[in-house]
Amino acid sequence: MNKLTETTAKRYLSDNYIGLIKSTTCEAVSAEIARKLFLFSYYCHGISYIDMAQLSTKNIYEVENERYIVYKRYKLRHNKSAKLMYVKITLELESLIEWFKHNTLLIANYLTPCITRDYEGAKLYEHIKNRRGRYNDALKEVAKELNIPINLTTYVSRHSVAMRLRNNDVAIDKIAQVFGHTDVATTSIYLDSFGNKVIDEIVGVL
Repeated sequence: MNKLTETTAKRYLSDNYIGLIKSTTCEAVSAEIARKLFLFSYYCHGISYIDMAQLSTKNIYEVENERYIVYKRYKLRHNKSAKLMYVKITLELESLIEWFKHNTLLIANYLTPCITRDYEGAKLYEHIKNRRGRYNDALKEVAKELNIPINLTTYVSRHSVAMRLRNNDVAIDKIAQVFGHTDVATTSIYLDSFGNKVIDEIVGVL
């Protein structure tokens, strides 16, 4: 297992704390929704909040007899060469999607309750930014309820995925592909060397 600096350690959760978030229900409704959103992001390979917020039923596709969430990263929306992200809908993700569907008020066809207004364009972007702030506040409540001594934010799930994969000896180039880091020069050599099935196996440790 790799040695981590104190600064790095503060940005990700250990396996024990990930397990705690997976297995413990929060009492406050807002915290429980935030806990499930955190897990949704984690199981979606550390998807960013803005990408998670905009996922809808239109992002679900059948690929090789498996169901996937397929999307393009918002930060790379103007990059024509950016590859689509494929996230296999595991039993964990399916359970979360169903929970949001039956226990939260979903707008339009969104998969998560991140967006609460039927906005478009600039209004939608500002709305998501405001909702992200509320989500971060709710994550602090999650950390408090579960006695997690880390400042939980939207970025912690992504860092946790990266460190979980790295500590399971997954090569950096493969982690980069999982995250859609197509701008990493050393990664581009490997981008076409393996497909969705290999990525599915890689993230199986999550």
